[in-house]
Amino acid sequence: MRLHRIWLPGARKGRSYSLDAKESHHLITVMRRGEGDKVIIIAGGDQVCHGVIESIRREGEIPLVKVAVGDDYSAEPPPLKRWVVGVSVVKERNFELSIRMLSELGLEGIVPLVSERGQISLAAGSGKIERWRRIALESAKQCGRSSLLDIREPSSIGGLLDTETARDLWIAHPGGLQPSWSDFIGPDGLTPALFLVGPEGGFSTSEIDLCSEQGARLCGFPVPVMRTPVAVMLIGALGALVEMSREPPDSDQDALNSC
Repeated sequence: MRLHRIWLPGARKGRSYSLDAKESHHLITVMRRGEGDKVIIIAGGDQVCHGVIESIRREGEIPLVKVAVGDDYSAEPPPLKRWVVGVSVVKERNFELSIRMLSELGLEGIVPLVSERGQISLAAGSGKIERWRRIALESAKQCGRSSLLDIREPSSIGGLLDTETARDLWIAHPGGLQPSWSDFIGPDGLTPALFLVGPEGGFSTSEIDLCSEQGARLCGFPVPVMRTPVAVMLIGALGALVEMSREPPDSDQDALNSC
């Protein structure tokens, strides 16, 4: 039986914590766990611990659970902490699908991009960021991830380039060359990288020129035109394959063709 993961930011080893009613209901009523069952505690900051259901009490029909935090848990491979994907938000449903894909594949973060051809308002106070972070949390739970995809605050392309100067910059573009495996791997694994994925109509000429001035390279795909979530999925899958292999394929074929 797979151990259930519980998110308790700031939890410390050797202490006990009461879960809220929603998490308690899911753990006891939906997952059918009981006293003494083992769980995994996600404390944040990449700290993962063993845990156990210490007690269950009820307030009417509502179960309330207390869990005890134990020793470190280290059975899961580390996430792909070095890749961030900036995605132009045109259709909210597609952006949410991109969140789920990158969360399952274990990438570091996703940035909602404010682009010239974007169509979704990303104004502060809209509640979208909170919703997207809940989706990332739900996805991590479903696929057994012990780290959360970082949902960044919305940014313009220029603003994002100013803050991510330490990463290689790639633009998903139909006219780009398919990169080789060695473009993404270094002595310590994945090379830190920022990928930009535009709307289905692509980034504007001025946006591409701005990125090119910052040293961006155009990254092509085997399929000339694709929906945004598919491009995002290919980037995530590429990162997972490169990180797993740590060595270029024997045939030195294109990394994207290996997907």
